[in-house]
Amino acid sequence: MRTRLHIKGKYLWSSGALVLLALVFTFCHTKITSVTQPATAVVGDVINIDVAVDISTNYFDSDVKNGNVMVAVLMPKGWKGKDNMTATYTSSKGNGKMVFTPAGAIAANTSGLTWAAALKSKFQTAGNLIDDVEWVIMQTDVPLKWQNGDKIIGHCNIKLKVAADDNPTLVKMAYLVANSLDGLKDDPSVADGAPYGPNAVYYNEFIGDCFSVTGGTGDLVDFCNPQLTIIDPPKSLDNDFITLTYNNTVITTALNGQPAVYLCATAVTSDGKTISVCEQTDKTKLSQTSSTSGLYQLTFWPRKFFGVTDAQTIVSMTYYITNQAGNIKVGYGNTADPFTYKFKCT
Repeated sequence: MRTRLHIKGKYLWSSGALVLLALVFTFCHTKITSVTQPATAVVGDVINIDVAVDISTNYFDSDVKNGNVMVAVLMPKGWKGKDNMTATYTSSKGNGKMVFTPAGAIAANTSGLTWAAALKSKFQTAGNLIDDVEWVIMQTDVPLKWQNGDKIIGHCNIKLKVAADDNPTLVKMAYLVANSLDGLKDDPSVADGAPYGPNAVYYNEFIGDCFSVTGGTGDLVDFCNPQLTIIDPPKSLDNDFITLTYNNTVITTALNGQPAVYLCATAVTSDGKTISVCEQTDKTKLSQTSSTSGLYQLTFWPRKFFGVTDAQTIVSMTYYITNQAGNIKVGYGNTADPFTYKFKCT
């Protein structure tokens, strides 16, 4: 979906996002006239997102329809949106607050899925490359009323404290607006729907540009740009199995053309010790996911991999990807610096 953007000021950017709309057989059009958000923020900042909308309704009887507007924002899980986000709305149909949708609420037209499960299934990570994001879902505090031919002008105003996990971040924040009666209903009779998207009559999703949060004491989490290595899950403890993926297709490295690649890693333990495993054996070998994928993976249990004692906990790990001879090492950003991974559950 593309939108008309309205930019205010040097440090602001706009992206189509939130739509105040509803109900069964209601929509003639949904237009996102502007969304204004800071271009960057610092860890711990509370940012303001202002969304202006223009909606016309159209359905087949004169009855008044009632339903809640649903607003979902995709953000990193570590931001803990339910603890750090609030929103209000002002509109020609009244003003009020947004409240969080109950976790068990079922989204209409999704075969019984909850809203959270339905959004994850339909939109996945919305263009983010690390699967550590979540849809935080809100709804109007009261049902709103519409009649045939109503035109609705409104604003949704969101306050969001960014990066509660204290990590500098690059992320594509995404937004979805729907309503409690139609849910995620698709309309195959609508063509491509340009410029508002094929389902703008029932719901609207928008994926913003990469949003930058700086500062903090944690490692940079880059959801936007292809990474040479990714560890899944992104947050884990040393007693969890993790899968390390090396992507040999992102950029040209010294490992291009090598018949095999291996993990060379050093663990830092809670008692200040370091334990290195830098051998070229089956223990450290990454297997290519297919003969032409360029993706190499190794799944391992960190405690066993590094051989720590019962009294030790692995705090962090630095690592390189090497060739079979061990004389070529590729590090973070294709530099001589190692990749880093901190073991943490939140």
